[in-house]
Amino acid sequence: MNYPVELLLTRADCDAVKADTQEDIERTEFRIAATTRSATLQTNEATADSAEISSLTDQIAPLETRVAAMPLGDARTKEEIRLRGLKRDREKLQDEQLGGQGGRGAFRRSRELDAAQRQLAGYQDCLAQVQVRHDGLPA
Repeated sequence: MNYPVELLLTRADCDAVKADTQEDIERTEFRIAATTRSATLQTNEATADSAEISSLTDQIAPLETRVAAMPLGDARTKEEIRLRGLKRDREKLQDEQLGGQGGRGAFRRSRELDAAQRQLAGYQDCLAQVQVRHDGLPA
């Protein structure tokens, strides 16, 4: 982007804009660091949750078949309770993913990181243009 650096008439003007832009750069760099950490944690968590959902599904399917074939009694009741617990755990993880805590949340963090990195590049470009203007003005 071409910034209107011609509006900066003195080196002092340039220095003030450079100081403001440097503060923006530092805030954005902090945001990038925080978002990177958040995205990494969320991606790792989403991956682990997906693996756990898959594992629970792998346990549920054969247990459903086994329970259906069992005669009524204490053994069947215990297995039904275990089956309900596995299903509850799987549903809880699926609900978290639907609520944006899983893959969608990780995607959102990645998108936020991309936006912050683009913003940082814009600030750095602005700073470079102001520096050129600064250097071109009389002392």
